[in-house]
Amino acid sequence: MTPDLRGVPTSAPNQQALDLFEAAFESLYQFRGEPLAFIKPCLEQFPDWSLPHSFRAIVLFGITERRFAQGAAKSLAAAESLLADATDRERAIHAATQQMLAGNWANACGLFEQLLVDNPRDLLALHTAQNLDFFRGDLVGLRNRVSRVRPAWAADTPGYAFVLGMQAFGLEECNQYPEAEAVAREALALRPENPWAVHALAHVLEMQGRVEEGIEHLQGGAALWAPDSGFAYHNWWHLALFHLEKGDYDGALELSARELAEPDARFALNMLDAAALLWRLQLLDVDTGDRLGPVADWWQSQIEEGGGYYAFNDFHAAIALAQRALTTGDRSGLEALVARLEAELKESGPASGRRLVTEVIGLPLVRAMLDYASGSFSECAQALVALRDTAQQFGGSHAQRDLITLTLMDAAARSGDRSLAAHYLNEREVMKPASALST
Repeated sequence: MTPDLRGVPTSAPNQQALDLFEAAFESLYQFRGEPLAFIKPCLEQFPDWSLPHSFRAIVLFGITERRFAQGAAKSLAAAESLLADATDRERAIHAATQQMLAGNWANACGLFEQLLVDNPRDLLALHTAQNLDFFRGDLVGLRNRVSRVRPAWAADTPGYAFVLGMQAFGLEECNQYPEAEAVAREALALRPENPWAVHALAHVLEMQGRVEEGIEHLQGGAALWAPDSGFAYHNWWHLALFHLEKGDYDGALELSARELAEPDARFALNMLDAAALLWRLQLLDVDTGDRLGPVADWWQSQIEEGGGYYAFNDFHAAIALAQRALTTGDRSGLEALVARLEAELKESGPASGRRLVTEVIGLPLVRAMLDYASGSFSECAQALVALRDTAQQFGGSHAQRDLITLTLMDAAARSGDRSLAAHYLNEREVMKPASALST
């Protein structure tokens, strides 16, 4: 057995194979380059090693789109045929990934957690499990999963700064802002280009309404975190949000045109940020020109294949299609999305955790957006009141789910229920007194 850089046992046939795998894995957890491109030579040169096949399945799953599920399943099947020569840890990773692809995300987290009990420096298990915590809206898991293993890490352990970034984000999502800031800054002192730590600190500054600091943080460090980063699009999106919080709509539009208008790759992870920014601008009555068309077109093209796969994506499809409906009067896209989610829930087979979230969170949110686009603002507002405080179950961050509250307030005001709008505005004023969106 050949241990990896953190001492975790592998069945890598030789050091060259392990080096190729480690390069792909570093690309994944550092958000640098293309992990699928990096793992390709490893798969080609060492096709009889199971772990790279499981790794490819994990990467494809992380894109959060059904259109990549078949490729992930194929890779996992290839890994399964090679398990006889795998380590116990590699067999466990395969089993956890099977549960993950089946939509049984809580079961997958349990299997990854056992791997961390056995070896707290298993960074692949930690990285994948925290992604699942994020997708499941398990805020305590985001924080505690990393906290349970951090004492086993040292500053010279490869990947340590990125583990700190993960811990910082978990602390922030649990509203422990001073602790999150301290850990994020510790991570950035070690690796200032670390986009996950940059992201965690941006969240802290946003949640505390420290708008000018947030702009300086992201703009000042962009030369380090942005180049060749798969996370750059999302961090630029955070910078645009700071401009909105400041009331600088021209700045947000300029940034949108420069960094967010045409993502290099049309994946949901990017397109949901594009939709979310455009909808915020819609709520503020800011003219977005022709920016909506490509975004709404993309989401509409994904309805038949992608609808019902991940509720967080479905909500962002709904806001793009609602904005189109408000612009053109055509609600057919929203109606098709509702129908697709209803059909998904009627399909035979056991209900996974993922599908249950579609039933209790995803579909009701999409219906609420159809109410908004139809001018039924009171119905929309009441639906969002019922969903707002449980919506974390469909994943995302506090900053991303804030869009539900913003839509709720707008719908309430448009329905004439200004008391309800003021009720939620009060909460924002307490949390972010400096924000232009709190007035």
